[in-house]
Parts: sequence; C-alpha cells; structure tokens
Amino acid sequence: MVTTMKEINQFFERRQVQLGMNFGLSRMETLLTELGDPHKELKYIHIAGSNGKGSTLQYIKEILLAQGIRVASFTSPYLIRMNEQLKVNEDEISDQEFIDVFRKLWPIIHEMDSKGNGPTQFEILTAMAFSYFSKKEVDLVLMETGLGGRLDTTNVIQPFLSIITSISLEHTNILGNTLGEIAYEKAGIIKSGAPVISGVTAWEPAKVIEEKASALGVPYYQLGKDFRVSNMKRSEHGQSFSFSLADRSIENVEIRMLGRHQMENAALAIAAVTVGMENIDEKSILKGIGAAKWDGRFEKISDEPLVIIDGAHNPAGIDVLKETLKVHYPDYKYRFVFSSFKDKNYSEMLHGLETGAMEIIITEFDHERAADAKTLYEKCIHPNKSINKDWQAAITEGRRKTGDKEILVITGSLHFLSLVREFLIREDA
Repeated sequence: MVTTMKEINQFFERRQVQLGMNFGLSRMETLLTELGDPHKELKYIHIAGSNGKGSTLQYIKEILLAQGIRVASFTSPYLIRMNEQLKVNEDEISDQEFIDVFRKLWPIIHEMDSKGNGPTQFEILTAMAFSYFSKKEVDLVLMETGLGGRLDTTNVIQPFLSIITSISLEHTNILGNTLGEIAYEKAGIIKSGAPVISGVTAWEPAKVIEEKASALGVPYYQLGKDFRVSNMKRSEHGQSFSFSLADRSIENVEIRMLGRHQMENAALAIAAVTVGMENIDEKSILKGIGAAKWDGRFEKISDEPLVIIDGAHNPAGIDVLKETLKVHYPDYKYRFVFSSFKDKNYSEMLHGLETGAMEIIITEFDHERAADAKTLYEKCIHPNKSINKDWQAAITEGRRKTGDKEILVITGSLHFLSLVREFLIREDA
C-alpha cells in the first residue's frame, strides 16, 4: 500500500509504462461501479478538441468564479505536479487528500489487476477525480477529455453541455487519418439533451459534428456561423474583441492570453455560458475572461532575454505558435529549442518551425516516451540547427545567444515544458 505522493507518482509512472493507453470504457465502468458511481452525482460541461481545451476550460472557470459559482475542474496533462489536474475553484487537491482518495481505490485496482483487467493510469486518475469532486459539494464540473472523445475515459458522464474546441491531425494511429475521422471520435462526447458549442470551422469535420448533433436532436452552435468574434485588436501585452450570439453582444472583451486562437477560445467560453447557463451576467463574463491565464501556453518567462514557452504539441499547435509570434512580435527573430515525444508527429512539427526560424536547437528529456535528440536532429533540415542532449544546457546556450529583437521560444511537448518552466523560474529567482 502506498503512503506518500512520491510512491503514488512512481506507481503511476510504472503503470503508464506497463499499460500505456488502452481505449474503451469497460474498465472505467467497472472501477466506478465498485466506487458506487460517484460520477452520477455531478453536473458537467464536457470539453474535447485537438487544441485549446485547457484554455477554454480556464475561461469558463473564471467566468463562473466571478459569478460566485463553485466549480471543479479536471484537466490533463499537468505542468508541474499531478495535483494540478484536480481542482475545486482555484485550489489543487492537497497531497493528503490525493493520498486518501488513491488509497480508497487501491483495493479495487488490486482486484481488477488480479482478474487481468487492470485500469490504466489515466482511468485511475479520472476515477479519483469523480470520487474527490463528489465529496466537495461543487455546483458543476468542467471535464476535459484526455484523448479523442468517443472512447475516452471521461466519456462515462452525462453532460448538460458539450464543447469541441478544434480538430487537427493528431494521434492518427488511434483517432483516424482524416479530419472527418478525428471529428467522429471527438463528437463521441455529444449526448442527448446537451447542446453543442463548436470551434471547428473547416467544412469536413464541422459537418461530422453538426450531423451528430442533428441525429441526437440537440442544439448546435458553430463559431463563425452562430456566434462570432469581431473588432479584434492586439498588442504585445493583450488583446480585445467583440462577441455576438443571437441577442447577446459584448463589446471590448479584454484577454491576457495572446493569439487569435485565444480570442476564439474565449468566444467558445462566452457561448458556453450563454447557451448552457442562465443568469450569467456581462460583468462576470468580462471579469472572468480578463482574469484567465493558462501557464505554458505562449507564456513569457523573462524579458532579458525575451523567453517564451509554449505547449505546441502537434503540427496545428506549431502553426498557431508561429502565427502568434508574427502577430505580436513581427519585428523579432525567433530561435527555437525543441523536444518532443516520439509518438507525436515531430517531423511535421519541425518542418513547421523551420520556416522563419533563425536557429533550431534540438534536445531531449528523460521520459520513456521522449524522442532522442539524434533522431529529431536528423529529421530537421534547417541550415542553422544544433544538438545538445542536455536540455538545461541547451536552454542556457539559447538564452546566452538571444539578443535584442530576438526571442528564445521553447516548445514541442507539454511534459518537456513542465521541466523547463520549473528550471527557468528557479534560475531567475
């Protein structure tokens, strides 16, 4: 029996290596049945998408907090420690609570293991979230999918509202090789009785989502069609836009996070509370949207030199990162430090970075899923590339080289960024 957070972390790491990702809902349903189905006691907004889930969730959370609503949130992956993934309002689950909830699940895990039907690391964590939130007397839960939607561990819930943020080619070996196939998996979170808010605008995946909503007879609201973003204004330090949906129009919505995609994510959040909840006033919307931040997403770490970290973990994320750099820092040159998981499409990610980069520094980090630096280096065709297997040394080198009107951008994997962010903050303290 584990008794410390260190032991639980070690257990989860071993579990991830042993079982990996194993899709399907049967193990999750067994686990929850043994727990007494705590998930059935809660009210949910369910969020899926290739990118933007975390930011959209954070915008919604801040709006609800401004309105005085007690809200729980489940997100993945974490940036610094596992506790971040289970929050009530802005408070992470404490170490002792985490240990207590895990120990409650331990005999069930052991029994399922003995029958050859052991739950995965993510299934255990999701079940812990349900068990924890059910005891915290929250008004609602913001639940983010892990991967996909239809067979995702979180898809045991009955939400009152479903959100699909974006669709891009990702995890094609699991979700499908076309945007339509991936949209079909994401649209698996759509349930009878729950309206759908969608940020998907490309014709093929949008049609799949709309058809699923229509088949279930639920209201469907699409960005650019049923609700809109207009009057966009940008500066180095923030952005603003106007929002409209039916008879609700809000002018000069100010946000801290940068990039057009963040204005669209904020619009998804406003559409969600407009469609799904009554009596959310404009004052709470403006206050909540303005307060929202999401660490590791186009986050400026220092000014001298200018260092930005961004969790662009797929080709679409890299494209958004480049667009955001060009919009907010058009007169700068960009030096990248890159590392990635080996099961990601790192070739396309690197090719995306190569356009417009002054230099790409390739590195690696300690994780069983991490790609080795040599493989990444060989895939990179940028004329000014270098390799340093020591990621801390690679970042130190990059910072030393970065001068006026230059930016050091560190990207490629959220897990990598969790290490980087802690290192940089400690170095600058």
